This record gives sequence, structure tokens and C-alpha cells, in this order.
Amino acid sequence: MKETDPVSNTARRPLKAAYLIVGDDLPKVELALKRLKARIVEESGSDLNIDEFDATVDGAGEVVNAANTMAFLGSLRLVLVYQAQAWTKAEKDIIAKYLTSPAPDACLTLVAEKLPAGDVLRAAMKGHGDVLEYTAPKEGKLPQWLVQEAASRLGMDLGIQEARFMVQRCGSNQHVLLRELEKLQLYADGRRITMEDIRVLTTPTVEAGIFDLLDSLALGRGSAAFSAAEELLAAGERTEVLFYRILRQFQNLSRVAALRDEGMGLDAIQAELKMKRFPVQKLMEQSSLLGTDGISRRLAILAETDARMKGMGTLPTEMELELCLGRLLSA
Repeated sequence: MKETDPVSNTARRPLKAAYLIVGDDLPKVELALKRLKARIVEESGSDLNIDEFDATVDGAGEVVNAANTMAFLGSLRLVLVYQAQAWTKAEKDIIAKYLTSPAPDACLTLVAEKLPAGDVLRAAMKGHGDVLEYTAPKEGKLPQWLVQEAASRLGMDLGIQEARFMVQRCGSNQHVLLRELEKLQLYADGRRITMEDIRVLTTPTVEAGIFDLLDSLALGRGSAAFSAAEELLAAGERTEVLFYRILRQFQNLSRVAALRDEGMGLDAIQAELKMKRFPVQKLMEQSSLLGTDGISRRLAILAETDARMKGMGTLPTEMELELCLGRLLSA
């Protein structure tokens, strides 16, 4: 599996006739393409020698015609194709045939998120091309990746615990995490990033916001609970949807408490619920804080609110939710 970028400023080897870039590590893929385009512009003095296609709408024949077209000013032409996995086998066979005798002044670059090992395009690269693999880190490795990206891209001092908290709070999307890092860099202005910096400045996912809300409810932190609810509503959550998210979380808490009382550990409960590890960890922490009786009392409050929001009550849904939160805090 290769991850060498053939077009970086430190590796000025002649470009091959073709590249197949495969992987879901989008920041790395985008960086490789950025460098490739920059090199074409540098060598030709113009971006007129860059043609871009999308395999979901453009056929392989059109791509091959572009590759066989003489480059502007006799330089090198880049023919770039996104979503190459979308082509049928017949379309891929056209590319394979082209690569048996590729144009001398063209660099055909195909980009695909996933391609099986025996795919026609992989086999076609032998001899005239190269396959570059950029696989995104698994969720468990994201904190380490984030620490490295903070240091290498932005010169930031981010600890591993803070990185774990960022992933828990902001999710696993690499682009989102990098944007949040940029915000933190401007805010911290060279000092080490703290947990409080992350809590104040980053935007939590809906799931993380729900867990923050439940933590506040479990700890009796009224101001924090209402602030978390307001943030979720301001982010676009509808009142009814937010209520049912809260209800579902308390139902999950009840299940976790029951499984824990049966003697099941974290791994067994995770397998039973078919959920990711972090949400199960949070549910176990929150169920311990509230206790079985505390969860039952809150489920009764939620059941009554559910009935009121479905017609038994006379108040607007926003007020019903606020009253519900108040009762959950005092239960």
C-alpha cells in the first residue's frame, strides 16, 4: 500500500502517465491533488492544461479523447477524473486499453474512494501508472492523527486527552476536525489548547450535544442543561425532535442500567446495543449517576410530556419542553 506523494516539492521525479488515487482520507487526497495541479501549472505556466471530469456523468471515451489532445504550448496535460469507481466495467476497459499506449504529454489521474483489489483500473495501472492509497485513520486512531495534524499543519500544542475530547465532541469527519483546529489556533494564539478552550469554541455534533445535556440533567446543572438545549435548537433541531432524542437516550440509559445490574461489562453491553464505544461509555457513566430509580422517575416525566405534546397539554411544544427539563432536573 503506497502513500508516497509523487508530486511533492521534495520529490521531483518525472510524472508517470497515470495515477490511481484511492482512499477515504480526504485531506490527504486533496493535498495530493493540490500539489499535482500546482506542478502542472508550474511546468506549463498555465492552468489551461488541466481538464477535470466526473465519472458519474462523463464517459471514459471523453476522458481518453482529452488525454489524447495535444497539450497547450507543448507542455504536459493533466486529465483528472473524480468518482472513478462509478464507471462500469466497459468504461474501465476503455481506460485500460488507453493505458497500453498512453499519450506521452498527458498525466491521467483517477480518484476513487474505494476500489476492490481485483478492479480493472488497479490492474490497468501496471506498467504505465501507479496506485496511491490514502486510508483514513480508524476512529480509535483519530486522536493521535489530530495531535499530529495540529503540530504539522498549524504548529499547535494539542495533548492526546484534549484530542480525544475533540473527537468525542466534534465527531469523526476529518474536514470538520481540521476546521475546528484552525478556530482553536486563532483563539489560543500559541499557547497550549485546554479542555475549556475546546468546550467553549468548538461546535459539538448533535449526539455530543445530547450527551452534554444529559450530563447536565444528571448532575442537576440547570443553567448548563438549558444552555445545551438552546444550542441544539439554535443549530436547527426541532423541538419535537429534540424531545424524542432525549426520550430515546433515557430509554437507552434504562437498558444500560438493567444490563449493568445483570453483571455485564462495557464490551458486552456495547455488543448488545450495537453502538460505538464512546456512547456506551457515556451511557454507563450517566446511568451510574442517576441510578435505576432516578432513571425510572425521569422516564415517567418524559412519558407524561410525550402525552402532553401529542394533544393532552395546552401549552406550545417549546414551553412543554422547558417544563420537562425543569422537572427532570428536580426529579
